[in-house]
Amino acid sequence: MSNTQTTAAIYLDLKRQLYLEARLLSAEQYDNWLNLLCDEIQYEMDVPQRRFREDKSQSRAPVKTPIFNENKASILMRIGRFKTGFVWSENPINAIRHIVNNIEVFDTGVADQYLVYSTIEVHRSRLDSERKRLTAGRQDVWVKSASGYKLLKRTATLDDSVVLDSNLNYFI
Repeated sequence: MSNTQTTAAIYLDLKRQLYLEARLLSAEQYDNWLNLLCDEIQYEMDVPQRRFREDKSQSRAPVKTPIFNENKASILMRIGRFKTGFVWSENPINAIRHIVNNIEVFDTGVADQYLVYSTIEVHRSRLDSERKRLTAGRQDVWVKSASGYKLLKRTATLDDSVVLDSNLNYFI
């Protein structure tokens, strides 16, 4: 991968794409969001292992612990589950807000493929007194196709070393 930033036009296009994606996810417009994904999507999230800087031991624990590692079929299954109306954690309806920031776009060296770094903040209000906030760094690969930009790969890494919510029934 290259460290070469893209043109301003490509940067703006992908920035708009991330904002569109955030709006679709916050509004639970999953069918429209699916149109932004490649069929070969790899969608993963992990939490980092936290150690003291002076801890130089060779632990058997992984550097990161996966929360999920999904493909298009498993994403479709999750969305289908939401549509059943039987997901207890989605009743009452959650108020979710996705905020995307710190966007950087780089050429990958592969034609029409771009590496996009961003920071995501998700606010979720489930009940009057239950508000949760999740932050993560994301590394995406977006591909320009005839129908626009499509997400090929997303790796999100939580900023916290534990999941501070009762569930993760939303996409990052």
